[in-house]
Amino acid sequence: MHDKPDEGRQKEEERDLLTGLLKKDLAEVHIVSQLRGKRGGTLFLCDVDHMKQINEHYGHQTGDECLKRSAQILSYMIGSNDILSRCGGDEFMIFMPGCQDVEEAEKICRRIQERFHSGERKEKNKVLLSMTVVWELQKKGNTYQTLFQRAWEKLERQKGILNVEKTENRENRDHYITDVRRIQKELTEQIQKQEAYCRDYETFKSIYRFLERGIARSGQKVCVILLTIVDGKGKKPLPYEKDVLMKQLGEDIGITLRIGDVYTRYSSSQYLLLVIDTTEEKADRIVDRIRERFLDGRQGEDVLIHHCYELQSARNKKAME
Repeated sequence: MHDKPDEGRQKEEERDLLTGLLKKDLAEVHIVSQLRGKRGGTLFLCDVDHMKQINEHYGHQTGDECLKRSAQILSYMIGSNDILSRCGGDEFMIFMPGCQDVEEAEKICRRIQERFHSGERKEKNKVLLSMTVVWELQKKGNTYQTLFQRAWEKLERQKGILNVEKTENRENRDHYITDVRRIQKELTEQIQKQEAYCRDYETFKSIYRFLERGIARSGQKVCVILLTIVDGKGKKPLPYEKDVLMKQLGEDIGITLRIGDVYTRYSSSQYLLLVIDTTEEKADRIVDRIRERFLDGRQGEDVLIHHCYELQSARNKKAME
């Protein structure tokens, strides 16, 4: 006769006091048992959206009622073999051993979200609820911990996107600051040598056009220099000599130019240079330094010739015609 009250107390201890759902630690035991039985299944994590704002605006009592309603709705949407628990403040966990393919998991995920989106709007005088839901299909060799961790990371990514799109509070501004710092880290060049910037021709062309657009506003002087290697008769070097000569010339250009200048290999025997804050007169002196370095100690008849012009600001096509 005394067993029944003890059994009742035990069942109460297994349940979350607010929602009446299974506690997380006991749910984990059941899920581990399912995984050991090699039945497989899918783990769903469900997070009630904007609970912080609900608590702040309506009070924690209303927030608790929202969590109870969420638990009730989820309990209506699971089968007898499914495991539902509250696994955090406003997070719920569902393990469905019968769900074992991607298409079905996505369908269940959409159904839960749509139920909150449509069903809740029929209720008058109640705080409207929405739910972020993610899922992870159990894979061969997965433990409960790895399955939950993958799902949790996916939930955090989804909530991050939701916060950026839908809220403008302080936490979101912190997200933007984090984004800016990450962008700065991604874009900042980690310079290995204090040399000019060597890029492929397409990149060089983009930089050229960017500078061309900005010259009118900045008043900056930019000089374009074409360097060509020829032999003593003014002809291109022989094929077997070109690669060696161009490699040497490229190194000499990189060392001679400043770190803010740009250059690219234009043809088999030519380099194209963009020299910042330089006039044609100064460009001639720069070429002289490159030529001196390139020809230093050489016994051959190779010659380095150059042509240059000052970059002009971009103009409207009609104005040029």
